[in-house]
This record gives sequence, structure tokens and C-alpha cells, in this order.
Amino acid sequence: MPLIPLFSAFFLPRGRITRSEWLTRVAIAALVCAAFGNLAGNAFGDVGSGLFALLFIWMAIALATQRLHDIGRRGSVLVFAIVPVLGPIWVVVQLLKRGVEHANRFGADPAARADYLKVNIAE
Repeated sequence: MPLIPLFSAFFLPRGRITRSEWLTRVAIAALVCAAFGNLAGNAFGDVGSGLFALLFIWMAIALATQRLHDIGRRGSVLVFAIVPVLGPIWVVVQLLKRGVEHANRFGADPAARADYLKVNIAE
């Protein structure tokens, strides 16, 4: 995967992703940041591991925003996560909802398979 699409997939809060893509990308981000954070923590102390913690928070917010775009919501609803107890629960429920099955203002449906089972009998 080229570097620019990889960067936008993890760091930019644009576009839409499916639930499975979201969970996969969050897991990858967590594992990478934990591993490199541990190495940086051993080499540079709390500052090194703190930088990777901040990097993970940035990626988690960007990925959650992409996921919210799939259900037609803005990323700004993540602010509700600061409401004690009910806020994080509500945000997780939103993140796990099924995405809309058509294009919305945030882009095309990432789960659409337009040419699935299309047979060209002319050949």
C-alpha cells in the first residue's frame, strides 16, 4: 500500500469506512502504537511513550470520525464521549451501527459492490 493512502486511511478524518475496517484499523493502530511506545518508553522515558499515546488518540479520533461518516453523522458527535457514563456508551453504539446503504454527503458507500455477480455474456 503506498504511503499517502496509508497516511490518509489512519490519520485523516475524511471518507467512510465499514465496521470491520474500523475495528481492524483501530486494532492495528493500537498494536503499532503500543509496540513503538514501549520501545520509545525504554529509550526516552515517559516522553517517548507519551508521544505514541497521543499518536494513537489522534488515529482513534480520525478512524471514529470516518466510521461516523458511514452512518451519516459528523465527527463532532465524539464530543459526547466526555459526558460521564452515558456519553461513551452512546458513542460506542453509534460506532457499531450499520452504515447507510447509499452515498451520503461524506462519500460513496464503502460496502457497495456494484459489479458483484455481473456476468458479461457477450464474450
